[in-house]
Amino acid sequence: MVVSENRGDIIYTRDFKQFIEEINLKMYVCRKSDPESKGKIENLVKFIKRNFLRIRDFENIEEAKERLFKWLHRRANGKISLATRRIPREMFTEEKAYLRTLKNSIYQKDTSNARERRKADIMGQISVNAGKYPVPLEYRDREVEIYRTGERLFIYDIRSGEKIAEHAISPIPGSRIANRARHHHQEHSQRELKEKLKRLFAIDSWNEFVDKNFQEYTRYFRDQYHDALKKFSQGIEKEHLKQAIDLCLENRTYTMANLADTYQYYQQEAELTLPVKVNIGSNLRDIPHEKKEFQVEKRDIGVYHTLVNTPSEVRP
Repeated sequence: MVVSENRGDIIYTRDFKQFIEEINLKMYVCRKSDPESKGKIENLVKFIKRNFLRIRDFENIEEAKERLFKWLHRRANGKISLATRRIPREMFTEEKAYLRTLKNSIYQKDTSNARERRKADIMGQISVNAGKYPVPLEYRDREVEIYRTGERLFIYDIRSGEKIAEHAISPIPGSRIANRARHHHQEHSQRELKEKLKRLFAIDSWNEFVDKNFQEYTRYFRDQYHDALKKFSQGIEKEHLKQAIDLCLENRTYTMANLADTYQYYQQEAELTLPVKVNIGSNLRDIPHEKKEFQVEKRDIGVYHTLVNTPSEVRP
């Protein structure tokens, strides 16, 4: 409702400012981070949590409401307040005489089932009665209109007014409703990517590896797919790739990153065994790159026996 405050000049949101002017309200806005004014409301919430909710269990919401009203009448509003030294219920009876009748407003809804606006989050979900309900992905981070009945939730496009989604309202607060159509679309799209990736190489073991990769990393297969295109699109030696795939399948490592590292290992090993061309004059000769064995001179064991048995003063 409040956008900012500039040395007492309160800047409200456009709709709330129109509402204030229409109803002729006199606003008293607490300062930011002011415990003396904001704390009065915060302590009220804390008082109910600690003195009513913490020590009671309820079977359902209706029982909680009934017992809460009785507790308010008996305890919270029926006993003397330490701050005012008066009974809150009696003070409210006196203040009623100064209350104005609520005026009609353009923002007033005719019924509780009128359309309301909601903004979808970045995940494509809107919040209704503390529950999360999905909208089509193209409406992420956008506003939509909702219409609620006792059991159903209808979601509409703001501009066209067309219905874009419909859900059963969950009776459990905090529930997250899954969009089965969206998951089906994502799964169908990922299977298409899997078949497309298989066509990258005409190798049976490659097809098996892609299937294993899809089975192990279904949730992240789109990332695996793009990683494979990045690392296996150009200049791939099929023999080295076959060796890498066989080793990965044998060790049950099915990520594209591990396959790329294994392929690079076999490629480097192959490069080390290639003949090295040496320029001697104007002729090129192929010299195989081989490891040479070195002969180490060995002494007779008798030499060491002589050194051990000879007195130290005689040793050179």
